[in-house]
Amino acid sequence: MEKWMVELALSWLPFVALIGFWFWFSRRNGMQARGKSGASLIELYEQQLIETRRMNTFLERIAVTMEKHEPPRSSWPA
Repeated sequence: MEKWMVELALSWLPFVALIGFWFWFSRRNGMQARGKSGASLIELYEQQLIETRRMNTFLERIAVTMEKHEPPRSSWPA
């Protein structure tokens, strides 16, 4: 192997090791992390998903109600 290839590998080794450690640490502790309430991040994401779906249902109901009560539009310019 040529000298410049070895130097290149050695110069990038700390950076690659740091990135590898960061991925390992985030995978190991990422999903076990707890919020202020004591719930895991997965539980918090699931609660947020449920709340988002509930809000979408309400917004769809509001849109349908507004469409029913909307006055007919005239085709003539105002």
